[in-house]
Amino acid sequence: MKKGSGFGSGRGGTVLPVVGWVLIVALGIGLVWLGFTLDKRDRPPEVAQPLVAASATPVQATVWPTATPLPSATVPNTPTPTPTATPLPTATPEPTAIPATATPVVATIVAGADGVNVRSGPGTNYTRLGYLDPGAEAQVIGRYSDWWQIRYDDAPGWVFGEIVTASNADNVPQVEPPPAPTAAPATATPVPTAVPPTQAPVDFRGLVPDKFEVEDAPGPYALGQEIWFHMWITNKTDTPVEYEYLGVQVEETGEVQKSWIYSEIAANEQFYHHDQMHDKISAPGTYNLWLVIRFRDGAAFRMLGPVTVIVQ
Repeated sequence: MKKGSGFGSGRGGTVLPVVGWVLIVALGIGLVWLGFTLDKRDRPPEVAQPLVAASATPVQATVWPTATPLPSATVPNTPTPTPTATPLPTATPEPTAIPATATPVVATIVAGADGVNVRSGPGTNYTRLGYLDPGAEAQVIGRYSDWWQIRYDDAPGWVFGEIVTASNADNVPQVEPPPAPTAAPATATPVPTAVPPTQAPVDFRGLVPDKFEVEDAPGPYALGQEIWFHMWITNKTDTPVEYEYLGVQVEETGEVQKSWIYSEIAANEQFYHHDQMHDKISAPGTYNLWLVIRFRDGAAFRMLGPVTVIVQ
């Protein structure tokens, strides 16, 4: 058998030398590559030279994946509002004060519980113009003594102040009364004779005296104190009965308080009146009061009485 020469003689000697050479070559290449790499890191980037010269076949560049950026917060495309300048508050002008219109104060009277006669002047000797019912109101336009001048049916009238209630009347002017009617002297008025209670009633032309009362009689009353009286008279006929006056007579002096003058009582009507004595008793004493009537033809009668009063 012929002996082999060199490395790898025999079966086992052929394989080992080949492997050794491969390892040596690989180690050499690795050292060269390591040296190149180290050398490239020590050089500036602008002078680094590629290991492989350019050839006619273009070298396909390796594309490395680009890092995906983190998602950013999505800001809505809302336009930024432009701040509006807030206007300064405008001063509200003070309202102009309107001067209050002065409402004129109207003086008035209100009739009392018994109503009140309206006369043409300040006294019971003046003509009776009419009557204000209890609680009726009238405008006051003047005054004289204890009487108020009022507006009555668009004309002046007079009411006695003691039997009405006045309001806002402090500045009511004093006025001159109209001329008083001519009154017959007291002595000219006949004094009627009293009718005895047992005698049949006298026919007063169809008028029947129902009642005659004097408040708080017989008193005593202080001199000058008001003495009030009431009268009720019924007309029993179917026609009005006229008279010159109705009133109260003081028997001892003949003075007559004429409460109603130149008037009439309607057919089948009861007449009522409430009045007071006005300065008809001027001295202390005991007096007898009578309800009297005088007709227009001059006939006069005591209808009811007497009622005794004491003045002291």
